Amino acid sequence: MLKKLSRCLAFVAMAGLAVQTSPVFASSAPAPGANTEFPFVELSPSFVTNYDGGGRLRYLKVDVSVRTKRPADEILRHHMPYIRNQLIQLFSSQLEENLTSTEGKEHLREQALEKIREAIDYVEGSGSNDILEVYFTSYVIQQ
Repeated sequence: MLKKLSRCLAFVAMAGLAVQTSPVFASSAPAPGANTEFPFVELSPSFVTNYDGGGRLRYLKVDVSVRTKRPADEILRHHMPYIRNQLIQLFSSQLEENLTSTEGKEHLREQALEKIREAIDYVEGSGSNDILEVYFTSYVIQQ
């Protein structure tokens, strides 16, 4: 019973953290002088998922930004539900040791870039080369 309660409290705490840290944007227009040739697209809200923690329930919260060439930023926004689904599947399939090491985080970032490119190719037929980089702007694991 105590174990169930602690899992429930952990989930509520992570959900509260995700809601509390959700970004709010006043405008979607770029700032004056900003480089609009290679825009950044934030995949919001945060990704919050559980992962394999060796029999324990553990959570991962990641904020992801993608650097693109135009017009891939609009394509990315248009297909956001499919892309988010692919990334959630990727994040939730990770093992704990892959999420805690520097090399593991870098590998996960590379996998996320590949998943997004595959998703764009799948839904558009091409255009994945216009997805340049993926950045984790926030990365929190609960062990």
